Parts: sequence; C-alpha cells; structure tokens
Amino acid sequence: MSIFKRIFTVIVLLLGYGIVPLAEEYGYEEDNPPSVTSDYIYLIDIDNGQVLWSMRGEDSMYPASLTKIMTAVLAIESLSDLEERIRITEDMWAGLVEENASVAGFYPGDEPTVRDLLYGVLLPSGADAVNALAVRISGSVSAFVDAMNRKAEELGMTSTHFTNPTGLHNDSHVSSPNDLAVLMEYALQSGQFREILASRTYTSSPIASAPDGLVLNSTSWPLINDGPDTFSIPGYLGGKTGFTNPAGRCLASHAEFGGMHLVLISGHSWDYGHIMDATTVYNWFNDNYERQTYLSEGTVLKNVAVIDSSRNAAFDAVVPETRTMDLPKDAVIEVVTDVPDELTAPIQEGDDIGSLQVTANGKLIYETRLSAPESFRYSRLMHAYNAAAAFHASHRFLFWVLCILAVFVLFVLAARIRIHIRRAKRRRRRKRKASRR
Repeated sequence: MSIFKRIFTVIVLLLGYGIVPLAEEYGYEEDNPPSVTSDYIYLIDIDNGQVLWSMRGEDSMYPASLTKIMTAVLAIESLSDLEERIRITEDMWAGLVEENASVAGFYPGDEPTVRDLLYGVLLPSGADAVNALAVRISGSVSAFVDAMNRKAEELGMTSTHFTNPTGLHNDSHVSSPNDLAVLMEYALQSGQFREILASRTYTSSPIASAPDGLVLNSTSWPLINDGPDTFSIPGYLGGKTGFTNPAGRCLASHAEFGGMHLVLISGHSWDYGHIMDATTVYNWFNDNYERQTYLSEGTVLKNVAVIDSSRNAAFDAVVPETRTMDLPKDAVIEVVTDVPDELTAPIQEGDDIGSLQVTANGKLIYETRLSAPESFRYSRLMHAYNAAAAFHASHRFLFWVLCILAVFVLFVLAARIRIHIRRAKRRRRRKRKASRR
C-alpha cells in the first residue's frame, strides 16, 4: 500500500471516530386502503406510534362528544375517591334540554358517586354527568374548560380548542383526528378509563331518582359483536361516539389483533357510518396486517477482515437492535448492507463502517449506520507480510525472480562477510606474531 493510500485510510478512520450510529424508522403506508364513508380517518398503533392510515388526519374537525374523553381524563386524574358522592344541582342541568344534549339520567337532587358519573360520561355520553364532574373539579364549567385547554396544550394537541366540556357545537370548538388520537392514547393509560370503555352496560349506585340504580348503556357496544345482526369487529375493546349535525357521526375506538394495539379516530359520517367504517377498517387491517420482527439484534450481516492488524483479525458486523413494525402479512422484506469486505487498521471502537437499509415491498422502512464493535491496532509486521502476499498474488513470476535474486544477493553478502571475517582474523594473527618478536 502506498504512503498516500495509507494516509487517506487513516484520515477516513479518524473522521469516522466517535460518530454516533443514526437510525430512522419510516412508516409503511398502504397504497390502497379500504373505502369508508367518514371524511376523517386516523389509524395509529399506539404501542409503537406507527401511523397506518391518515385521511385528513391533521385537518380541523368538530369533535362533538369525543370531547368527553378529555372530561373523563381530568376527572380520573383529579378525583381519586371514586366512591365520593356529588349532588346534582339545577345549575348542572341548566340549558341541557334546550341544547338537545344527550344525558345519562341523573336529576337534580341525585347524589351519584364519581364512578357513576364517569360511566355516565363515557357510556351514554351524558352531559349531566359531565357538568357535575366539571363543577366538582373546577368550581364552574367555564373554569373546567380552561383546565381542558391547559391539558390539551400539555399533551401537544396543537389543533385543539375547547369551548365547553360536552362537545355541543360551537364554531370555535375544534380538534383534529391526530389530536384526538393523542388524547385517546393518553386516556388509555388509565385502567379505569379502559374498564369503562370496555363495558356494555353499568348500573349506578342507588340514587333518589333511581332507588335500584340507574342503568347506563354504551352507545357503541350494542351495535358491535353482540350477535348475528350486529357489526363484527375483531379484537374490539371499546369506543366513544359523538354526534352533532355539523360534526356528523364520530367515533374514537381501540382494538387489538395481530400483535397490534390500534386506535381509530373517524369523523363526519352519517347514520351508522362511523360503526360501519370501524368494522371495515379494523377487519381490513386484521386481514392484511400484523406486527412483524424484521430485524433481530445480533444477526450477523457480514464478516469483515481487518487488514494490517495483529494476526489479520476480523469482526462480525451485526444488527444493532431488534426492530418491529406493522406490515402487510405478505410483505417481502429485503435487508441491504453497504459494508466493505475488509478494512485497514487502525480502527477504533465506534468507527463508522457502513450502513444498513431495510425495505418492505420495495419501500424503505428503516436505515441506520453501523459501527465497529472493538478497536484494532496497526501492525508494521503484518503490513509487510500483507504487502508481500499481495505482490505475490499479482506478480507471481516476478515475485519468485526477486526472491531468487534476493537469495543470491544474500548469498553474495554472506560470502563477502565471511571473506571479511577471514581477512580480519589473518590481520589479528599477524599483529600477534609481530608483537612477540
């Protein structure tokens, strides 16, 4: 290897020293998703954050009673005693009939528990239960709305602005499918929220207007997985519906199948369109998608020789981490590495040595840089040996001629050295004889 090539190699290795391997995973988006009636669709796997389908997902929409998910979140976080009783007042009922709001059936004078009210919010979508919780938590509905907007800002719901806790229409009361998915994902972290959403029906504790308890029914479950005349959705775990004339039919729901935990937000459909769309979307993805492990940590990608290192060492370039993704069941996974067959010492642990890319059905889904797993020192002896071996491989005849010439030269040198030694010995003997005389 020439001195210039060696200097260039060292410079490249030094530049690579200390580079932090970068990895990026790309979403896989289906080219031909199913047909739906809703104007807004947002589907995300909340276990890995992968957005599977977004149709106007960032656009502004009216959330209608999906707003009540935020009401429930704040109530669960603010009121730890679920058995606390809250008295329903006339003020809590004021205006609900005139605004044609849906109610759970708690009347002034009733004293339901916090648990009862939470079920009343999420199952029948009761505005009466919403107002009771809002007043209990913040002292007034308007103060509670301020708390809702603060929480939305905290969660990063940048397209959301609440004007009321019930979802009744107001031109300024807006959100987006993406924001509502963020809210739904956050709410599902609560075991209490998940339990309520999974319930088909609930009977409250005894109250004045219902001594045997008030029966509260879900607005979505009676239509789903409840016999041959209902919609069949695989792995359905519950949902919250919403409706106003401007918002149309809306649904925030979640389901688990194929190793995926999906949240679906749909908006602005009609009649049973929100339930039909959930059925269509969940079934389509159940039939076609699953969570797949496309890279396994430690899998050997290539054995790389390290030239000019002690004993001409080598190392395995391996997959740095296990990666999974929701992918089509028939996806063709291709792993492409750009790593040389050999590198030249010195090499430092962490030096950049190449790249790794993964495609699914021809679409890039992941790429990362690869790094050296350990350090390798430069050896002058191995460099000389490798240079000789390389010369022999490319100029075999000349190599042997030079070897013979080298042997001849060594022979001549050895002969001359022997002659020189004999002459030196004779001179020493003559000097000794002369000194005796």
